[in-house]
Amino acid sequence: MKSLPFLTLALAVLSGASAARLPTNLKPFEADQVCVGRAEVVVRGKADGKLTQMTQDTLTKLAASMRLNPDGESYTACPAWLSFRVEAGNTADGGLVYSAILSLVTPKVQTKAVENLKSESFDYDGGFEYVTLWSDTGYNTATNLDNLGFKLRAEVVSQMDDFSADWKKVR
Repeated sequence: MKSLPFLTLALAVLSGASAARLPTNLKPFEADQVCVGRAEVVVRGKADGKLTQMTQDTLTKLAASMRLNPDGESYTACPAWLSFRVEAGNTADGGLVYSAILSLVTPKVQTKAVENLKSESFDYDGGFEYVTLWSDTGYNTATNLDNLGFKLRAEVVSQMDDFSADWKKVR
């Protein structure tokens, strides 16, 4: 039980250090150039289809409310896309601890056309190389899977609010 407060404190400290909210990196893109990519929720090392679908639906609805990708193109056809990834594992007391990351990414080759990107980070996803243009990370705990679902929905809303605020700063 003593490890949970320490873990919560450690996660709170890390969350501020890992955010890469760079509104200037959003400036080169118009709303029709940003698509909704994939949401993915991994719990205890395994993909959770129900939570993934719930977060995907929430992400898609919020992007539509911002009028992103009004034509509904596949994210692979867009110059940039939003993705949401969650990894959750066990706590010492049987609950769950998770990290959730909303990112705007673009294929690495696309960045050759965008001159003024700051703080690029290169990631590799199954051999596909892309650049993270903007990201927001949240950490929290949940008591069980139902509670995790509730918290993840709130996390998507919160992080999309951050994205929307930064998007509006450069519009």
